[in-house]
Amino acid sequence: MITLFIDSSTNTLNLSLIKDDNVIETSSINSKEHSKYIMPEIERLFINNHIDPKEVKKIMVTNGPGSFTGIRIGVTIAKTYAWACNIKVVPISTLKAIALSSNNYAYYVPLIDARRGYVYASILDKDYNEILCDSYINLDELMKKVENLNNSVYLSNEEIKGLNTEKYEINFQRIYDYYKNEEGINPHALLPNYLKKTEAEEKFGDVND
Repeated sequence: MITLFIDSSTNTLNLSLIKDDNVIETSSINSKEHSKYIMPEIERLFINNHIDPKEVKKIMVTNGPGSFTGIRIGVTIAKTYAWACNIKVVPISTLKAIALSSNNYAYYVPLIDARRGYVYASILDKDYNEILCDSYINLDELMKKVENLNNSVYLSNEEIKGLNTEKYEINFQRIYDYYKNEEGINPHALLPNYLKKTEAEEKFGDVND
């Protein structure tokens, strides 16, 4: 079976093809223009591995939290592709994907800078069970929740002021192995998980308050 993995919710566009439970090729591109690279890269993966796009039987996609634009790109492509091929989509938390890319800690704290002293973050134990679900949270509040957790690690590829963070590389195989038994959902049911309003929505709300 062929599975396509899509992650466009951070500054790095991550793609991979999985065949019969093994990752056969990956692509990671640091860019602020995911819309420019995502379709050509997906096509390149298919061509390189002599795979017909119709052979894909499942799509895994990170649906947030993270970059609003990046999330929209990945979710839209996953929904359109899955609908056209009549296949299921497995939504994956961006934060959990980050946590699954690290090991050997008792607690994982993946986070993404949300600006103005806030982050998108979660806390997971050594078995990747959620202690704190995906949240839009003040950084100081998050640090208080973590301060008594021994052998914990903050995971981020961004510089977060006031934190010592460990960088990560997406581990496609570990993420796939964790989610491979998920049946998936109808693509029409796939929704982005933004966690907060866009700046435009916030400004509109202020005007109407």
